[in-house]
This record gives sequence, C-alpha cells and structure tokens, in this order.
Amino acid sequence: MGLRDLFSGSGRGKSRVDKLIKTAVNKYTQSAERYAAMEELLKDGSDEALIGVMRRFTIVSSKSIEDEEEKGWAYRRLSELGESVLPAVKAFCLEHDNIAWVLRLIEDCDETQEWQILDALLKQHPPSYERDPSKKLQLLTHVAEIDDDAVAGILAGYLSDPDEGIRFFSTEQLLDIADEKTKPKLVERILDEEEDSVRLRTKVLDGLADLDWDVSEWAEQLPARIGAEHTVRKGRIVKN
Repeated sequence: MGLRDLFSGSGRGKSRVDKLIKTAVNKYTQSAERYAAMEELLKDGSDEALIGVMRRFTIVSSKSIEDEEEKGWAYRRLSELGESVLPAVKAFCLEHDNIAWVLRLIEDCDETQEWQILDALLKQHPPSYERDPSKKLQLLTHVAEIDDDAVAGILAGYLSDPDEGIRFFSTEQLLDIADEKTKPKLVERILDEEEDSVRLRTKVLDGLADLDWDVSEWAEQLPARIGAEHTVRKGRIVKN
C-alpha cells in the first residue's frame, strides 16, 4: 500500500479492518476487546471483515469457557447473515486449515451453493498425500453428515488415500451408510497387499460380515487375505 492509498478512504478502511482483525484473533487480549472487535467487523460486513471474524475460530484463548462462548457467539452472529456470508465462507475455507466451525455455516443454505463450496474444497484436497490431513478430515466429516446419494461415492474415493486415518474414517462412514454400490471398493481394501492397517482391514471384514453382503465374486481371493478371525462361507464373510 502506497502513501496515497494509506490516506485514501479505502486505505483507511483497510487499515481499520486489519487492526480489528488483529484484536479479534489475539488470544492474549481481554475477551471484551475481542467481542468489540468482532462486532465492528460484522458491522463492516465486507468479505475481508467477515473472514476476520471467522479467523476467531482458528485460535484458542487462554480461558477455555470464554473461548467456547466467543466462538459460539461468532457462529450465531455469522449464521444470522444468511447466504450473504457464503463468499466469505468459501474464501476462508480455501485459505485456512481450521474449517470445522465455518463449514457449519453452510448446513442450512441452498443445497446447490453448499455443494459448490464443498466441490471446490474436495478438488483442493483430493485423495492424495498431504503433510497434515486434518483439514481433509474436517471436510470429509462434514460431507459424511449430508443426506445425499453422492456422499457414498465421494467417500469411496478416499479409501485409497495415503493417510490411514482418512481411509479408516471413510471406511467407517461407508459401512454406516451401507450403500452396496461401494462394496467393490471396500473389498479392494482387503485384497490390496499394500494395505498395512490391521484395524482398517478388520473394520472392513467385520462390517461386511454384519451387513451380510454377497462377496461370491471374490470368494477365491479372499481366504488368503482375511486371517483366522473371519471365514468366507456360502459367499458371505462370517466372523469365527
């Protein structure tokens, strides 16, 4: 920002918003000061200001009760803005890692708009290696809670994610959804010789046994991969 910009109306406005955001995300300042800063940012109403309020979700203040109360207040106030907050939500989620609170803001919005944001995030976080998969897990947790036929297919794609935690979460959710179209992907986890997670393999086997799905298609391959705790009997996996 040049000197001329600094003294222009827009320059002064940006400087003020920056200062308010700095206060809102300062975990060492007084709670009352953070509230006041967030209130002013909400009054400003620009995407930058709203993102500043959302950044409050990314810090943990020194007093845990106050921390949760402030976050709950910020969530409620942002929710009151309705669909006008969605551009800021999308920008925040694409740029920041701690997105669980902010994703809640799109739960009650138009389904098409919700999926536009989620599709952008899924494209940003495909089933491939990430040093820190926590944001991907937050995203998939939100997706898994949606009642939509597309969800099972999305989660099935993450069964091959390099991170074991992501694969296990996706496995749990798919077994809970119980869409038989995902059966080949689940069986693939058992047959894949590079799958080294014992708990994941056990989860799939127990799940398929509980669901009583027909696995006759893989009856010849499975016995060598299922261990002593399960058996293939009459085209089904059963627990011993």
